[in-house]
Parts: sequence; C-alpha cells; structure tokens
Amino acid sequence: FWAAINAGDRVDSALKDMAVVMKQLNRSDEGIEAIKSFRYLCSLEAQDSIDNLLLELYKKSGRIEEEADLLEHKLKTLEQGMGFGGRVIRAKKVQGK
Repeated sequence: FWAAINAGDRVDSALKDMAVVMKQLNRSDEGIEAIKSFRYLCSLEAQDSIDNLLLELYKKSGRIEEEADLLEHKLKTLEQGMGFGGRVIRAKKVQGK
C-alpha cells in the first residue's frame, strides 16, 4: 500500500484498500490517520467513498463525535447540491401523504 501511495500509483485504490485492512486488523485509528494524511492525493470522485470508509473507521473506534461531524458535513454537501464524487446533483423534494 505504502509503495503505491508514495509513488502516486492508484492512490485512491491503495488508500481505500489499506483502510479496509486496518479496520479488519482492529487498527482503525491508524486507518483514520492514514486517510487524513493522504486523502488530498486522491481524486475528487473518490472522496465520497473515502468519507464512507472514514465513517466506518470512526464507528469501529468509538469516535462518535467525529463520526457525527462528518455525517453533518456530508448532509450539508448534499443539501448544497454537491455529492456523489463531486457531481452536481439535484434533489427532488418528496411530499408525503
């Protein structure tokens, strides 16, 4: 993982794979730090899936406040019409009966 990240070779995939392995090895805190340190190297399209991985790691490590902050950020991003890998989306308002 580190060789690919340091070489800039498929950084998105390497970082996500490393975070998943860290989670499986109960090293969630290390996975969180790796994502925070290297996510700037990842494409805009990968940011949403990286956020989802980060949410899983926060949950597993009991970092509930950080998980809540990230969920709020994702919600604001969706409300502003940006989400799903940086693509502009339009949310339709659904009215219930």
